[in-house]
Amino acid sequence: MLDRSQESPPRPSDPPPRSRTAFGAIRTLRLLLLGTILAPLVLGGIAAYVSYRDNEDRAADTLSEAVAVAEENTTKILDTHVLVAARIDDLLSGLSDAEIHARERALHDRIAQQIADLPQVAAAWVIGADGHELVSARVYPVNRELDQSRREDFQTLQNTGVRTLVQAVRARSLDDGGFRSYFTVSRRRQAPDGTFRGIVVVAVSGTYFASFYNSLLAGSPQYTATVIREDGTVLARFPADSPRPSPIEQDLLAAAIAAKAKSGNIESGSPLDDDGRLVAYRRLADYPVYVTIGRSRPAILGDWLHSLIGYVVVGVPAWIGLIVLSLVALRRTRREQQALAQARDAIAQRAAVEARLNQAQKLEAVGLLTAGIAHDFNNELTIISGNVLMLQSGSEQLDTRWQRILDAAIAGCERAAVLTRRLLSFTRHEPVDPRPVDANEVIRAVLDLPWQSSDQFATRFLLADGLWPVFVDPNQLGNALLNLALNARDAMAHGGTLTVETANRHIDDTATLNRLALPAGDYVVIRVTDTGSGMPSDIIDKVFDPFFTTKEPGKGTGLGLSQVRGFITRFGGRCTIDSELGRGTTVRLFLPRHFAMPAGDGEVGVRRYPVDETAEP
Repeated sequence: MLDRSQESPPRPSDPPPRSRTAFGAIRTLRLLLLGTILAPLVLGGIAAYVSYRDNEDRAADTLSEAVAVAEENTTKILDTHVLVAARIDDLLSGLSDAEIHARERALHDRIAQQIADLPQVAAAWVIGADGHELVSARVYPVNRELDQSRREDFQTLQNTGVRTLVQAVRARSLDDGGFRSYFTVSRRRQAPDGTFRGIVVVAVSGTYFASFYNSLLAGSPQYTATVIREDGTVLARFPADSPRPSPIEQDLLAAAIAAKAKSGNIESGSPLDDDGRLVAYRRLADYPVYVTIGRSRPAILGDWLHSLIGYVVVGVPAWIGLIVLSLVALRRTRREQQALAQARDAIAQRAAVEARLNQAQKLEAVGLLTAGIAHDFNNELTIISGNVLMLQSGSEQLDTRWQRILDAAIAGCERAAVLTRRLLSFTRHEPVDPRPVDANEVIRAVLDLPWQSSDQFATRFLLADGLWPVFVDPNQLGNALLNLALNARDAMAHGGTLTVETANRHIDDTATLNRLALPAGDYVVIRVTDTGSGMPSDIIDKVFDPFFTTKEPGKGTGLGLSQVRGFITRFGGRCTIDSELGRGTTVRLFLPRHFAMPAGDGEVGVRRYPVDETAEP
């Protein structure tokens, strides 16, 4: 059986290669499109990151400026309250507790007068060494039964060398009786010899601080402010209902306080985390107190995104426009290249048609010339053969030598008649007798021919079982196979193998059909392969031309392969040849499958294909 996978249909001339310039233009446009997409994304990402970092830096600078203002104001408030406490201490200097009790009314009035012009001072009072209140600026008379010796500021100032202490308290207001937040500045009273004599307490109004920080932070919920002691005690928080710092923020601030840092910034969380904050802190110059101003990082991120709206509104449409323009340019270039490719294909097809037309015209001219010569030659041959036959009919009186001469003349006339028929067959002037034929039987009949008797080469026949019938003239098919066999024998002068194979093949692949110039359908394929000398590629396209031969002068007429192709083409098939110098030659014959059709009156008819009398040989 013939391996269908080894069948290779004829290859037309390759189409003209695509222009490198066109390919380069498309590749450039593709790179441009890719750059148009990626470059703005990369550059925009870098610019967005830089912009965000700049936005954070500006936010940090704003917080640093705000915390500097808060530190300055808080320091002034504390200085004022320390000064008030010092004046009260000076007012009571040299007076014993009994003398203070005796002069309580006058002292009450004088202390009240000192804080009358200071709205931030909520109250001021003096506690004696025994922990009982001596005099107050807001209350007269004081409650001497109330023991205040357990107060934090009293115990701290009594037992340590600290002279001033700031702390936060929550106490009942003297105005409306409600509890409010305060923080107090307490000053140690001591005798000239350093003996502890009690404390002076000045209470700072929480509402005063709240109004100041609200003004400083513009009442924005994005900001928070705290006043905190070095030991971590929170003296005040604004807004009062703001969430407590996260543990990470507390740890970072505690580390900064432990390191005795004067000022700085800390970051906690991420811009996408609600707990993320950016905090600026600053230590008061003369007090163990820190002021912090913080802002949520999501708020900073929101400001940054808001600042990008203008760039996005302008940049994104421009970016999309560039992408669309690049796509349009790429699509237009592709269309132009497709149009150019189609034009090149059309030019190539036209050139091929013109070449076939020129070849057909040449063959027609050769055919007409050959037919004329063959007819004239046949007429002269008829006269010669008739006269020779007349001589032979009266040859009883001739001797044996003349009889042999006449027999040789008659044999020569017969050979000349065969040559005439071959010429007429080549020019298609000889009638044909097509009928359904089993190609395998024709090939088997060729086995008995004397050309295969040589012992210099071997023959191998791989004939497919169940081979489809074909509708041809069996004599012409035999002559075609004989021509191919003789050519193969001549090509294997030093020995080799001739292989004849047959196979059924259904062809419906578009590319294959275009190469073969055949309609889709079923075909019988006959492949004749030799292992002879082969042919160079530059003459393969010429071997089917009439009178072209690669044999030595006197050893070939050049009509063998042209007759084979003419016969195959006449019956609707195609003939192809592949050869490689030094590796042999393969000739393939493609003949359409013949389908039998029922005829009337119980006879079996055949589907007859019209003989193509105009096909190119």
